[in-house]
Amino acid sequence: MKNLIRLLFSAIIAVTLTSNIVSASTVDDAKNFFTSAEVKFSKNDYKGAIEDYTKAIELDPKFADAYNSRAAAKFSAGEKQGSLDDYTKSIGINPKSAETYSNRGNVKSEMGDSKGATVDYTKAIEIDPSFVPAYLNRAAIKLDNGDKQGATADLSQAAKLGNPEAQQWLNSNGITKW
Repeated sequence: MKNLIRLLFSAIIAVTLTSNIVSASTVDDAKNFFTSAEVKFSKNDYKGAIEDYTKAIELDPKFADAYNSRAAAKFSAGEKQGSLDDYTKSIGINPKSAETYSNRGNVKSEMGDSKGATVDYTKAIEIDPSFVPAYLNRAAIKLDNGDKQGATADLSQAAKLGNPEAQQWLNSNGITKW
């Protein structure tokens, strides 16, 4: 009986160790595909990048950065809806990424959904109050909608954070204190 228990215990340990090795290898493979995709993306090979990001995601479905980067590649390839879907998946995995919310806001804005974009920019600012791109993008939407006061508030915050474009816009509109 003791030998049977030892044998079972040894088998359980062996399976556990093997599964850890396999999962570590899978994560490494996902990272390798991600790195390959990044190189392809930097060379404007969006199709190749999307394929490699997809392989990384297949190997590691919780790889938020792979979804985020694939979304950027899809957007660059003109696949706006696919880009929006991937940013949403990335947010589902990592809801604390101001950059991803802001990026999704950019896609929504490009697709004509200024309300949805504003919600995403606002969420990005809530997550990281020093994330300047969200202030700038939200200000642009406010300007487009005739809300100069709201745009000025966002640009003032971006100026306080050191953004020279916001400072220049405020100065050119007679606003010298922010």
